[in-house]
Amino acid sequence: MQIYINKSTTQTPNWKLAALKQGTSFEYVSENRLFSGSDGYTLTITFPLKDCPQNQAIFGHINRADVAAQKVIFDCEIRDKGFYKFGCITITEINESEVKTQFLDGRSEQNFDNTLDKIYINELDLGQPPTTAKSGITPANAWLGLAFGNNGVALPWVNDASGNMQNCTTYVPEQRDGQGHLISNARFDWHTDTKGLSWQPYLLYITKKICEQIGYSYDFSDWEAKEEYKYLLICNTLPYSWYTPQYARALPHWSVEEYFAKLELFMGCEFNFDHRAQRITFAFTKSLVNAKQAVRLDNIVAEHSTEVKVENDRCEYSEAKNLAYKDCSHQMSKYYSCDWFIKAWEAGAVRYDTLTALLSANQWLASWNGSNMRGSNMNKLLYAADIDAYFIVRAVSRVQNGYMADGRTKRWIYKCVLQPVNLLGPRIVDESDDAPTDEIEFVPACIDYTDDTYGFAMFLSFGGYDEETTHTSFRDGPEPFTNAWYEERNSRFSQTQPAQSLAAGESEKKAEYYDKIYIGWWDGATSAGATTPPHPHVEDVVIRPDWSGYFHPHFSLRLNDRLANRFGMALPIEPTQKTTFKFLADKVPDVRAPFIIRGKRYVCEKLTATFTESGMSQLIKGVFYQVKEV
Repeated sequence: MQIYINKSTTQTPNWKLAALKQGTSFEYVSENRLFSGSDGYTLTITFPLKDCPQNQAIFGHINRADVAAQKVIFDCEIRDKGFYKFGCITITEINESEVKTQFLDGRSEQNFDNTLDKIYINELDLGQPPTTAKSGITPANAWLGLAFGNNGVALPWVNDASGNMQNCTTYVPEQRDGQGHLISNARFDWHTDTKGLSWQPYLLYITKKICEQIGYSYDFSDWEAKEEYKYLLICNTLPYSWYTPQYARALPHWSVEEYFAKLELFMGCEFNFDHRAQRITFAFTKSLVNAKQAVRLDNIVAEHSTEVKVENDRCEYSEAKNLAYKDCSHQMSKYYSCDWFIKAWEAGAVRYDTLTALLSANQWLASWNGSNMRGSNMNKLLYAADIDAYFIVRAVSRVQNGYMADGRTKRWIYKCVLQPVNLLGPRIVDESDDAPTDEIEFVPACIDYTDDTYGFAMFLSFGGYDEETTHTSFRDGPEPFTNAWYEERNSRFSQTQPAQSLAAGESEKKAEYYDKIYIGWWDGATSAGATTPPHPHVEDVVIRPDWSGYFHPHFSLRLNDRLANRFGMALPIEPTQKTTFKFLADKVPDVRAPFIIRGKRYVCEKLTATFTESGMSQLIKGVFYQVKEV
């Protein structure tokens, strides 16, 4: 076995072969990052110093006070027959006679390096919109985004605190002369109330800008190749009147390290940092794992099985944990994620084989007079099997339709939408009460109905959030879904029973503690003939306003989609069936590959190999979990 250390701290390498202490023995641990977030590392490697000029040339210059005060890191290579690892070696302890070190490889090295944990994304220069002047661009071009060469879009949005529409537009119908000849096509113009524009940047653009600002190159080709991810939009934005067009100002106070860690969880991906080359590469975890060749272990010499006790030794496999979006206080979050509601209502759900059949049977409910409508599906949970989605009927606006028999009480006609429910609910793989849940802090933006003029739009709140926050909109009267609203609902604005139940929320709602990044999806394609301005999508099914049909945007933020299985496990495991195998091998297998042992498939948590100055022992110990057979 040979260990080479680069003693140079400059760009010019100075590799030296280190001398090993007689009788040296250390363990190399290769961990599956899906369990621990680490890759490879060693336990203590001790190098002699006294009477060893070979190692003194490498380590002897180190000031011992400096070693105690800060990290000392060298590039390092370990070579032994079929084993080769390149990473770094860190000094853990040094005295006159010897130096103790630890070798770190891959994600373990990345975790150790704290280069990026003191750089905050909202303090970087991440660019700004191409223009904030409404005279500088038409609404149509401001909505095209990447197709127009822009780094973001200026879609209309509602300031949740004031209820004012930002980037407001006016619809101008097509113009024809007296003979019916077309003078001008239908279009949107900026409203006179719109003094300037505020923009929403693309997630990919912001991520690239962060890399550039910290001086790292990048390869995000896999990301750019997938339309579903390429057009993800950061909806965080501030009003034009604040005169803060810089994109970074609307982002959370996350360090660069936090940003990429949170983004990995949201996108199901991995960012690998090469701090020497200052380069960041990207890969989707599921694609990476599925592409690995299976490793067959035949030379098993020992086996020990242990049932993991949930309360003491819960499996840390990331894909065996529940996955959910972080709680939001905006009103639509109650519809986006509501497992409790589905469990309470699904026994009485009306089920259809297809969404087309569901729409055909219930299209007449798009307009409602506020009556009880016994025998209808107005107050039922509806389910479409072909897209694995639940819906309720939700009233969003109303117009007066005369008076009741008493001549005083107004009669109303309600406009209703077919509202998806729990479409963005959690991925549940463990239903126990204390099951661990990874929470995604890139959360779906609030897309709600405004009025018949502007239709659906983003609602954004850029202040602090708490449990009492609700959004104001274009509805008159008391704030929707407050106690005052419910008290007056029978006389002024009736609502369906499922919508009332959802709006009231689950009885014990957790408070929010962190700022987030609000996400939507927008590829610049507007609907032909639309008379209301566009908005980004957060749900992967869009029902036409008259319930006559639907379409699928080419993306999904769903965590619980059993059909597309976007966030499904590449290799689902039995988390309570942990087995330790000892086996013989000439090299350390790829810990992230699927393993076949005695005819069964396993996922490996970690492998441990022992090294001496003579090289690697053929006896390797591994911790494995059996793959669930579907």
